[in-house]
Amino acid sequence: MKRIIKSMLSALLITALLISLLTISAGAALPPALVGDVNCDDSVDILDVTLIERYLIDNVVFVDNQKVVADFDRDGDISVIDATWIQRKEVSMTIPEGYGGWLVQDILVTSFYADYASGKAAAGVPVTFTARANCGAEGCTYAFYIDGKMVQERSEDNTFTYSFPESGDYNVEVKAFNKDGFSELCPYWYFADINDSPYQHGNYHVVDSYPYNQLGLVSVNWIDYEFSPEPTFEVRATGGTAPYTYSYTILDLDSGENYSKEYYEKLGWQMLYDKDENPYLYRDFSENSSLTIPVFELGFNYTRRLVVQAKDADGNLTEAKTVIIEDQLIIG
Repeated sequence: MKRIIKSMLSALLITALLISLLTISAGAALPPALVGDVNCDDSVDILDVTLIERYLIDNVVFVDNQKVVADFDRDGDISVIDATWIQRKEVSMTIPEGYGGWLVQDILVTSFYADYASGKAAAGVPVTFTARANCGAEGCTYAFYIDGKMVQERSEDNTFTYSFPESGDYNVEVKAFNKDGFSELCPYWYFADINDSPYQHGNYHVVDSYPYNQLGLVSVNWIDYEFSPEPTFEVRATGGTAPYTYSYTILDLDSGENYSKEYYEKLGWQMLYDKDENPYLYRDFSENSSLTIPVFELGFNYTRRLVVQAKDADGNLTEAKTVIIEDQLIIG
């Protein structure tokens, strides 16, 4: 049995979809790292011991990935003990199992964007940045930086909200870490203009007052649906005043779907009825801009309409946008 999920966007969404393609490729996958190889010469020897000793007396500075491989005994700390174990290894003395070896350092930052897709915001207005990365089965952790200073420590939270104190240009960056502690640094990118190169790398520009007063939805996109039977949407608003909240409505439920209101409430939906007593599902305004729709909410061989609306911090509403969701069940 194979499920093919596809989406058709209404004509109103085509331009918005193009504007919202902010995927960033971080480059090819990196080879496994050799633990103890602090100077990255593909060997572990006395030169690495010397670097570790210099690091311990603050004579050199290690970048994140050097810190990972310098921890030879994998105890979470760089110490003279790591240098000692490398020296023992160099003279063919026995070292404990699990010390040294190879670590996977593959990380791919797939997107890093903000509420205001143009790369502009007003001073004093909260702006939420969101990053996504692939770091293997264990998932990623993230740290965020502005002008080289960490503004949010490494955690599983892939968003951070910041109010820039005054107008000017700021260098905004994210580091994604895999389970072994390897990191990938990614700057903020933005879509400058539909007629320009889509991926513009530069500072985040902050103005005294935000130049756009038109609140609207920038994107209502499928994400991850090719590899999952449960379609996921990502929604973003622009203009107005951040932060934004979003509401969701699923229309065209089959009359044969006899799920109770209590059933849908457990899934986070309200089951309501229109003036013709047709049922529909509704999620009230919240900060959740990503929505996964379990297929059992939709049924098989379905066509549904997902209606999305955004509200800014001042209570202004966008026009509602509709995405048509189709599913075909192929047996064979």
